[in-house]
Amino acid sequence: MILKDYYHKITQFHESTRLHEFSVSPAGNFSLWIIVSLVLYATEYLFLVPLMILTQRFPSHRAWIMAVGGGGLFLFKKLNQLNVVDPFWFMVDGVLIVGLLYSFFYIAKGFAKLPRMVRNHPQFFLHGLLWLWILIVLLFPANFRRDPSWELAANLTVCLVFFAFLIWRIGFLLYSGKRGTIKQNGFVDHLIYCLPYLGASQVPYGKGLDYFYSKRATERLDLAKVQLSGLKLLVLASLWEVALDLLDWAFFSTAVDAQPLFRLHHINELILISTSQMPGAITVWTSLIVDMVYETTQLAITGHLIIGCLRLFGFNLFRNTYKPLLSKTLIDFWNRYYFYFKELLVDFFFFPVYLSFFKHHPKWRIFAATMASAFLGNFYYHLLQNFDQLIITGKMPSFVKFSSYLFYCFVLGIAIFVSILREQSQRGKPAVTCSTLVTARKIAGVWIFFALLRIWDHTDSAFMLDTRFFFSLFGIQL
Repeated sequence: MILKDYYHKITQFHESTRLHEFSVSPAGNFSLWIIVSLVLYATEYLFLVPLMILTQRFPSHRAWIMAVGGGGLFLFKKLNQLNVVDPFWFMVDGVLIVGLLYSFFYIAKGFAKLPRMVRNHPQFFLHGLLWLWILIVLLFPANFRRDPSWELAANLTVCLVFFAFLIWRIGFLLYSGKRGTIKQNGFVDHLIYCLPYLGASQVPYGKGLDYFYSKRATERLDLAKVQLSGLKLLVLASLWEVALDLLDWAFFSTAVDAQPLFRLHHINELILISTSQMPGAITVWTSLIVDMVYETTQLAITGHLIIGCLRLFGFNLFRNTYKPLLSKTLIDFWNRYYFYFKELLVDFFFFPVYLSFFKHHPKWRIFAATMASAFLGNFYYHLLQNFDQLIITGKMPSFVKFSSYLFYCFVLGIAIFVSILREQSQRGKPAVTCSTLVTARKIAGVWIFFALLRIWDHTDSAFMLDTRFFFSLFGIQL
């Protein structure tokens, strides 16, 4: 019992009242930022520590500090990734991107005056503009990006890449206009999430400004609690990094001078192994399970770093990944695995369909909304995410690249729908306490399902190759 109490104190240090009070003191605050700097030292987020300190010192200027500092770092990083090195075009592109965001802020602020069709379907309007721009670019000569006479057009396509990357954040901006909350804040406030240095994907961690500000710590003691919880996530991310290093050493190392304890394979490697060289069934199935755990841990590390930093800025946002490997149902795993991506699908696909169709047919209503989000929305998000290369190179992605993921999304949508129905059927019934064995069986079932589903979701996906591998797991050769 004593060991359990010590474990709770260590793992829940962010809840200690004494630590909250110490964190408010000069010595405690200084210690906090030293530890944060050490934890973030080997990451790209170290540059944010001075901004975090400034927002704490000048809370009334938090939006300006995050927008100018974090937004500037985001533009610098992203433009460098797109090989914009000329100082003139670097500055022009930055101004154009901020101007693009301000245009949508202006549109959202006058939302009530927009045409009825746009007010009713703001996201269709937004994505329609994006695709219109993409189609125009496709009409340009194939080599226009290398032609000096097309330099302006080439840089406008850089802005198009940003538009595609930020489109879901702009979507939340339009939703603020629809709700009327946009009038409570200025343009700079919205740059907190519209120019995201934190996060490498299109998923807006923290969603829009309405959610951000609903989680904002205002009192100094509350801020200390939030910052300590952020530090905990950073420490957890570091520990999970060590755990992945151990998994690499024990199972996945391919170095000549390093022999793993038990050789396993990541899913993309496993599928490419020829039938004659395929390892035994135990190795294959163990690889699938361990690789699923490995990938889930990687996602947790990324999310913990991002949400941890946002908490240090003073926003008590929900974790992106919260113990999905303890889930006993598929829908619970989906909710816990990638929270902000799930929220994106719910906000932009699930609710619009759920509120518009099959109002007198509950099961069809849930089915349509679930398939619109987990299937169609999920696929569309990833299709759009890969169009960066289309915009930059002008080369249309082949359907082969997406066929496996299309199947993945379809199966995921059906599975989540069935899981929702099963949970609904249990509502109103007395809660049943499951034995440890039954709980373990349910968790194992969730692990096996998502480990198998990942066969159609990896970096080298090809539908027929993935499907043949799936059937080979059960001794069926296609």
